[in-house]
Formats: sequence, C-alpha cells, structure tokens
Amino acid sequence: MNKEKQTVKRRIFISNTRMVLVTLSLFLFVNMFVINLYEFKYKNSTISSSKLADNTEQIRNILTDWNPSPKEEAINNLATKLNRYGFSLGVEIDSEVVYSNTDFPVSKLINYIGDDLETDGKVHVYVQDYMTVLTLNNMNEKMNVFAIAGEYHEFLFPKNGLTTILILLLIDVIFCIGALIIISQIFTKRLIEYITNPLDVLSEGAKRMKEGNFSEPVKYKGDIEFEYVCDAFNEMQEHITKANADKESYEKARVEMVAGISHDLRTPLTAIRGTIKGLKDGVATTPESREKFLDTAYRRTIEMDRLLERLFYFSKLETGNMPLFFEKTEWSEYLEAYVKRYELLIENESIKIKIKDVKKGLFSNVDREQMKRILDNILENSKKYAETDKLEITINIFEEHAYAVLEISDNGCGVSEDKIPHIFEQFFRSDESRNIKEGNGLGLYIVKYLVDAMGGSVDAENSNGLTIRIRLPILDE
Repeated sequence: MNKEKQTVKRRIFISNTRMVLVTLSLFLFVNMFVINLYEFKYKNSTISSSKLADNTEQIRNILTDWNPSPKEEAINNLATKLNRYGFSLGVEIDSEVVYSNTDFPVSKLINYIGDDLETDGKVHVYVQDYMTVLTLNNMNEKMNVFAIAGEYHEFLFPKNGLTTILILLLIDVIFCIGALIIISQIFTKRLIEYITNPLDVLSEGAKRMKEGNFSEPVKYKGDIEFEYVCDAFNEMQEHITKANADKESYEKARVEMVAGISHDLRTPLTAIRGTIKGLKDGVATTPESREKFLDTAYRRTIEMDRLLERLFYFSKLETGNMPLFFEKTEWSEYLEAYVKRYELLIENESIKIKIKDVKKGLFSNVDREQMKRILDNILENSKKYAETDKLEITINIFEEHAYAVLEISDNGCGVSEDKIPHIFEQFFRSDESRNIKEGNGLGLYIVKYLVDAMGGSVDAENSNGLTIRIRLPILDE
C-alpha cells in the first residue's frame, strides 16, 4: 500500500516537472533569439563606454606630484588644476565628503567602488559606463581624492535598448513561472494533500525525534489507517521519552554515586592508613597510645560501614527494591517512644531533644521503620551541621487542613537561603568544600524519597536554626 502511494506521488512529481521543463525550454528558446538580435549593439555600446577620457595621463601626473593636504587652499588649488583638463574633484576625509565641484554624487561613486578602492597611496584608474575616475588614498590624513571625467548615469548601460529588453524578459520569466505554478497547484493540490499530508506529518515527527525533540506529538486527523499509524508513532515517542529520562536519571545517579563514594571513603581510609602507619613506625610507644590509635581506626571503620550501608540503601531506593509496609500510627505515641530510644543513644552527648505540644489523636498511614530512618537522618543532619555547642532539637506535630505536619527544628546556624531549595537533592551538602564536615549528602535525599513514597511532602526553612517540615495525610481514626 505504501509503495503504491509513493508511486502516485512520484508520477505527479514527474508530470509537473515535465510541464515546467517544456514550458521553460520554449520560453528560453524564444528569448535567446531576442538576445542574439541585440548582442552586436550591446558589445558596441560596451566598447564605446569603456574608453579612457582625454588627458587621463596628465591628471595621473598631477595627483602623483600633489602633496595630500586637508587644507581648503590646497584642495582648491588641486581643483583648479584638474578643471583645466576637464576633470572634476571630490574629496573624502574620515568617510565624509568634504569637497565636490561636480553635480555627480561622490558618495554614490565611493559606495560603487567599495572594496575595489586601493589604499596603497598610489594613483589608480577606474573606467566604467562612460566615466573615468582616478583615485588617490592617503592613510595619514585618512583622505580619498577622486578625479572624475565623463557622464554619470543612474543605471548601468542606460539609454540602451538592451536594458528594456532584459527587464521585459525578466517580467516574462516571472509571469510564466508564476502562471505555471498556479495552474499546477490548482489541479494537483487536493490529490497531493490527500496522499502526502500524513506522510509529511510522520516525516516531520521523525525529523524532530532525530534532532532530540520527543515532546511534540504527531497530530493528524483524516483517514483511519493513517490515524492508527500516527497514534502508534506517538506511543513509540512517549516510550522513547520515558526510556531516555530513566536512562539519564540512572546515569546521573550512578556518576554522582561513584564520585560520592570515592570522596567520602577517602577520609576514613586516609585516617586508617595513617593510624596503621603510625603503629608500624613505632609512634605509639605505650599501651595507652596504641589503644588510642586503634580506637581511632575502629571509629573510622564504623564510619565506612555506615556510609556503605547508606549507599546500599540508596541503591535499593533507586532500583525500586525498597518495599513499604504501611501501618496506622498515632503520632504522639510514636514520637514519644522514638525520642526515648534516641536519648539512650546520645546520653553522653550535649544534645537535648524535646517534644513540644504534640496534639494527640492524629493518625497517619506510614511505614514505622522507614519513619524512624527519616527522623534519624534529620537528627543526624542537625548534629553535623548545626555548629552549636549545646544542640537543642524540638519536635512538634500539629494538624493543618487534611495533613499532619511534623516539624523538626534545631538551634543551629541554619542554611544559606540560596541553598535551601537544594538540600534534598542527592549528594548535596551545604558546605562549599566536602572536606569541611563528614557526610555523603544522601541523608535528606532519602528523607524526601521516603516522604514522597508515603504520599507526603517535605520542605525546609530558616527559623532561629533549620526547620524541616514534613506533611503526611491524616488518617481518620
């Protein structure tokens, strides 16, 4: 079917091409005959219009011997000398005509010569259309001097019958071609549109896809067969768009993960290597110092283990292998139990956690284990970046419209306003250098991922420290 339609299109094209070629061949044959009639006259006119004016050599000598000067007196004297031999004078300084003793428009002459104007300081002769022009350029004075003899004509080869013939021929060409195109369009437009419109639409769609534009669908309404083809094309385009987006997202996450691992593992590895080197070199000479070195190395291995665990967790999130188990949860009871457990872990640290006016009777459907991970990551972020000797963390939950709003605030230094929109991005850290504080930039990214998966949202703001606000849908009791 497609092959037959392509054959019809080709037949239409060949028919129109023949019509154009035959018409143009006849037209050119007639016009070539007309041109031959005037060829001899044209040549004679050209020869007679290209002769040098009398006294050209004397003018060349005058200009060669003249000392270029922008002074009015010098220019007037030169004009007087040229006038004796039937030449007019035009002077241009700094691209402005400052003297002309002829009705001839010197500015048009300058534009006409254009790039052909020599600037080597010598006298040059130009012959064109019954005119002889001698030019002299002086770079020091930024001066161009023109000695002009002959008649000026607005058009090339004026008063020549050939001009009229050429204009008529041009009009004839335009008229014939226009008439031919119009007639051809009248008889073939509907047939061509019927056959080629859907093909052109698909062709443009394929061209856009080749150029990387997958957002614009193919739009066609007409024959049902072509509609099916166009719909299938759009489905294919949507599938490719989604596949490309997934691929780009995966590649970006993979590259950033490798970069993050290579950096964040370097610090503890360097510390462990230094500790072992110190022990080998005998730097630790007492049991106490050796014990201190080993404790340092052990803490660093714990850091590496936490990092690898978090990266493994991140990998499970990215591959969609992290199932969520939702349970009906009462917030006041859950938060009180969480704070009690967490306080046991930080009893030797100068951190104070308090729950502020938690409203009782608020329920949400959440994964309790992943909610614990969310809170752990937020509190760990405050411990690392609050930059305060006595860290205070306040947890509050209240009802807002149909959502339970969980606020976790610290009394730290907060985050610069231009970086707040980015703190939930993967591998983002607010410090200018990754070496300022330990961390991998995954904690808050995991928070956002899990909150989104639970049907909520998360944002942050500075309010006497950093406040992270989580909104989760309220579940009727």
